[in-house]
This record gives sequence, C-alpha cells and structure tokens, in this order.
Amino acid sequence: MNRRMLTTRTRDVASLVVLMLAAVVGWSADQPDFGELSRAATSETKDPCEAGEGQRFTVMGIGGGGGMFVPSISPFDPKLMFVACDMGGTYRSIDGGRTWRMLHWRQLCDSLQCRPIFLKEAILWASGSTLKISRDKGQTWTAVGGGAAPWGGDTVKSIAAAADVERLTILIGTAKGIWRSGDGGKGWRRVHEGQCNDVITVGKTTYAAVESQVLISPDMGQTWEKLSMPANQGTDVCSLAGGEGTTGSVVIYAAGKAAILQSRDAGKTWVVSTGGLGCDMIMMAGNQTQVAYAAQTGGTEVYTTKDAGRTWKPCFRMNAPGANVDQSWVQTQLKWGYYVTPLGLGVNPANANMAMISTQGDLYMTINGGNSWHQLMNKPVSTARGEAELRYASNGLEVTSCWEYAFDPFDPRRTYIAYTDIGFCRSIDRGRTWISSLKGCPWGNTFYQLAFDPTVRGRIYAACSDRHDIPHWMHVSANTGQKGGVCVSDDYGASWRVLGRGLPELPCTSICLDPKTRGPGLTMYVTLFEGGVYKSIDGGQTWARKSQGLGNPGNLHAFMVKVHPKTGDLYCSITGFRDDGRFPVPGGLWKSSDGGEHWSDLTARVALRWPTGFAVDPRDPNVIYIAAATPPGFPQGGLHKTTDGGKTWKHIVTDADLAKSSGESYSHCMFVTLHPDQPDYVYLSTGAHGLWLSKDTGKSWQRFEYLPFRSITRVSFEPSDRKIMYVATFGAGLWRGSYVP
Repeated sequence: MNRRMLTTRTRDVASLVVLMLAAVVGWSADQPDFGELSRAATSETKDPCEAGEGQRFTVMGIGGGGGMFVPSISPFDPKLMFVACDMGGTYRSIDGGRTWRMLHWRQLCDSLQCRPIFLKEAILWASGSTLKISRDKGQTWTAVGGGAAPWGGDTVKSIAAAADVERLTILIGTAKGIWRSGDGGKGWRRVHEGQCNDVITVGKTTYAAVESQVLISPDMGQTWEKLSMPANQGTDVCSLAGGEGTTGSVVIYAAGKAAILQSRDAGKTWVVSTGGLGCDMIMMAGNQTQVAYAAQTGGTEVYTTKDAGRTWKPCFRMNAPGANVDQSWVQTQLKWGYYVTPLGLGVNPANANMAMISTQGDLYMTINGGNSWHQLMNKPVSTARGEAELRYASNGLEVTSCWEYAFDPFDPRRTYIAYTDIGFCRSIDRGRTWISSLKGCPWGNTFYQLAFDPTVRGRIYAACSDRHDIPHWMHVSANTGQKGGVCVSDDYGASWRVLGRGLPELPCTSICLDPKTRGPGLTMYVTLFEGGVYKSIDGGQTWARKSQGLGNPGNLHAFMVKVHPKTGDLYCSITGFRDDGRFPVPGGLWKSSDGGEHWSDLTARVALRWPTGFAVDPRDPNVIYIAAATPPGFPQGGLHKTTDGGKTWKHIVTDADLAKSSGESYSHCMFVTLHPDQPDYVYLSTGAHGLWLSKDTGKSWQRFEYLPFRSITRVSFEPSDRKIMYVATFGAGLWRGSYVP
C-alpha cells in the first residue's frame, strides 16, 4: 500500500477534537486590546468573492491530490456541480467540472458531512451544523431561519425538502433524530428519535433510514411508519435511493454493510438485491427505476445495475484489464492507489447516465452510465516537442496543503511549491503549469521548506518528511517511526538525492543557510522533529548535532530555524508536545549567538505550550514575534511580541481578539511573516480566522476578507514587485493577490 493511503488525512477529525477541548479553555478577559479591527471583519457583509468575483485573489497549483467528498450535480442544470474537501473548502463549477471556484469560507465551509438538496428555486446544504440556503445557484448562502437550530452542534447528516406555492418543508437527519420545519426553517420540531443516516423523497412520499430500520411518511415527515424488512443482520441502513417510473412504479433501495435491499412496491415488500457487496452508499436518478449506483466507503469498486437491481456489475475499473478510467496525475505520477471517500458517490437526480466518484486524491465523472470515466481535477497540458515530463494547469480544484511558494534566484521563470502529501512541484513558466518532481527523494510525502544555494545555479536544498502537517494537533504527538531528512537537487528540482552524512532519519521541518557563507564552506542549519538542530559547515556534506541546551526536557519538537541577517544569531522554535489531550512540557523560542554551541530560552517566562512560527525584525534583533496555538487549559493562542530580546513579552493577539471577528473557535496561529521591504508590516497566519495584516508592528490589524480560505500557512512576495503576495494555505493550495487587504 502506498504511503499516501497509510497516512490518511485526519485533520478534519483533529479539528473537531480540538474544538471540543478548546471550549473548556475559556477566554482571558484581561489581555491586551487587539486594536482597531476592520469593519469588514466584525460585521456580516456581502460575500467578498461575490464582490468582484474573487478577482483580488486567484488560485494556482497542480490541482487535486486531496480528499474530496459529496460530489453533486444539479438536476436543473447539469453544468452546475459542487464538491467539498476534508480541509474545509467547498467548490462550485458552472461548466460541468472543467473549472472550479472555491466558495468563500464565510459563505459555506465544512460541507462534507451531507449532500446538498436541489430545488427548482433554491439549494439547501449544511455548513458544519448550520443549515444554509442559496437562491442564486450556489454563489451566496445564508443561514436558514437565522442560523439557530434545535439540533445544536449535531452534524447534519441528510436533508430532504419539498416546495409548494405556499411553503418550503424541510427535513433534517442528525445523529439524534429527524427534525421538521414546515415554514422554511423558521420553526422546527423533532418528529422521530434515533440516529438518522439518510432521508429522501420519492414523488410525494418520504423515506428515512433510522438505525437498522426504514421509515415511511406520506405527509413529508409529520407522521412515520416502520416498514417491515428482511433481517438486516443488526447493521444500520446507511443509505437510501429511490426512483419513480413513467407508469407510476416506485423502486426503493436500502444499502447496508450486509446487503442492498430492494422494494419494487414503494416499501411494502422487500427482497435482497445484492449479497456480499458491502456497500454503504447507493444513489439513483429519481426519474427512472432501472439504473442505480453503489459503492463502499474505503473501497475501490463502484457497481451499477441497469435492470432494476436484478444484476450488479463493477463499472469503475482504474487498472487493466478492461480499464475505463482516464487516470489523474495522482495515479500516473504519484501512483497512490485510491479508495472512495465517505459520501463519495454522486448521481445527477435527473440523468441516470451522469455520475461522479470522489476518492482520497481524485475526482472522476461519467456521462455514459459508467462505461467510461474522466478526471475533473486539473488540465493536462501538451508538452513541447522533446519534453518528457508531463505538465498540468490548475482548474481551481486546489484541495491540499502547501507550506511555501519559492522563486528561483537565478531564473525568474522557475518557481516552486512545497506541499503536504504531494511533496513538491515545480514550474518552468512562472506558475502557469506544474510538474510533479519527487524523483530520488525517499521522503516525498511532505516538503516543508526550500533553500537555494547562493552561488550554484539550479541547486536547491529541501527539508523533507514522511510525517505531514507538523505542527497541527495530530502531528505534535511523539514521533512513531516517521522518517525524513535533507535532500538536494542540482537540476532545478527535477531530481533529488539525500544530502550528506550524520543526520538521523527524522522528519525535517525547516532549513536555512547562513547568508555570510559561500561555496565549499556554506553553512546551513536544519530542524529535526525530536532531533533538534543540526549544522553543516561544508555545504551539507557532513552534519553535526547542535542542540545542547535546546528545548525543555521531554520536548525536542524542533520546528523552525533562522539566522538573523545582521547579527548572525541563530533562532529555533520548539513547538508543542501533545501527550493524548495534554501538553505537559512547554516549547518556546531559543537563541544561540555562537552557531548553535549554546542556547538560551527566550520564552522561559511565558512557557508557551504550543508555539509555532516566528519572525525576527531584520533591523532590530530585539524585536521578535512568535505565533502560538491554544492547547487545553492554556489560552496562549495568537501572537506574542518582545521588544527587548525576550526579557519581556506581550500577548498582542489573543484568542478573544480573534473571536471578535468570526466567533469563538480553536485558535491555531501558524506563522508570522514580516514584509521584506517594510518590516513594520506584520502578517499573521491563522488556522481558523484567515490572514491578518498589521501595518504598525502589531498595534492594529485588518483581515484579508477577499481571501476565500481561512487556514493559512506562509506568505511570500514577488521578487520583482513586492506588492504582489502569494498565500500558501493549509488545505486550499496557493493564492496570488495584493499584499494589502
């Protein structure tokens, strides 16, 4: 099994865990004031992406390579499609999947737990636990009934709706029951208890899967009756599908892990349609009774019936013999393999020939009933004569994390992206097209950071790791065998080799060069997760450990290392160490004035439990910023600043400050960056509150409202025009826009 499948992204689960834990932390009321928040950040405004259609930021990258869920097609417009990502993003296409645009996070996010419902004049979908409605084909969304709902924070697992001239009736299925509103969401009542896994309408009849039973309602959920079914071996009914033919006949399917059951008389009697398929998803176009599709979460097969359930055959064949899938670059270049994601099956409710499959890496569609499938993730680009490498252009479906965007110092046409999970991509045309380039790297899951040799053209150094997503919740626990190290390329990133001797094989998260050294005596430093800082004085040929006095006992989760350009002092941040739900040992920021031989703790007095990135003012080394996250019991998230070299610190951005702009939530600040020409411009990257800028060294702040994604990693700036900024995100690729909001 490939590496990507072994390290399935669990960030979505991790975020939920930390949100629950953070809820008991509380918010400190006596922290320093955040300054003047921008009005756009503190009030409900028109969607920034609608105003100007997102032109202030454009997305770029290779496309795909992340978990995609709930692919959906409108029955009223087959070119209108949606898909959600496990990193929070929700994407919309209006041209049949050829191009995609992310919806702004204030409009819709975290929408992977249930499918949207398409009505003639509206679309209903859930954003987390909030039910939302769009009346403009999914461009903008508002909370139904003002947002308050009796199911509280419970996940919305399914939606059904019926509209007539006078009212909109909505049914919501959650883990605790079925909720009904007969007035468009203004009022709700629970009409059935128990875990509801699915609810559908077929004609004027409603069906619901509640635990191991199927219920039927003739009056859109006001009353319910249990249907008599064959024994389901005690397993839940996971999914329902139904269709009505021209003769008035109705076929209903109920899918569970034991079998798919079928009724041809609207639920009066049932038979076993399949045995042993083990499918927990079943879908069909509701305007016919012959064709249905089925799949299993985590499986590789997709089945179809074209004779009303009498026979079922696999219809999605990724590999020979009989392959019928136009494989994406993730399969041909990374060779990941695949599995179907939860709710990863989608069917056009009005066209049985049109279906979609999302996997942990790919997105595919068929328009001929499963006879063939083509990918919707990006645009393969024809290469010039003599070029052996395949290039790809983004179609907007950027669904994975990146750590930085880098520019080649010798060739302005060449740029690079350091990615999570898909490793490293390079461009030879300044970001218009991309090439996956991992050849020779033994730790290709994640490239955390790049550094360029100052005198050798084409030589790039990379911090590489098999462990992704450091320093997020799931990845600040003890290392459990994941490896990493330093690789070097001498051909502009086309191929790689392991660099030097003396480094233990541990995840490498940061690399920097001493700007005062050159040639054979080039000095460089790296951080190893649980290994500390290592130093080379011969261009990486040999390495020596320089961690004496670094970190607190029990926590050597070294995350970032930097050399001050004026003083030559060395700085290293130690991020959090999570032991189950506790952070027992502080991290912090350490400084060395002798090349790593000795270290002093600059943050001993504040004892940060979960620090992350930091920045030192290039003009004055006494001015330092360090970002932090909030672990349970320690409301330290935000940004800390010292103006006296670490003797005293101020918490200049707090959890409560960030909550003013978008509500209380888990505060995970990732990086802080100073503008290279204007160090008074401070950029704060957060995990749930977007990207912020202070133009006055942290006294007041403004958010980049037009940036559609809210989880940000590093920012970088165009070398030839420092007013152009590139924003790397934790789950939505790379964005290009203005350096000011």
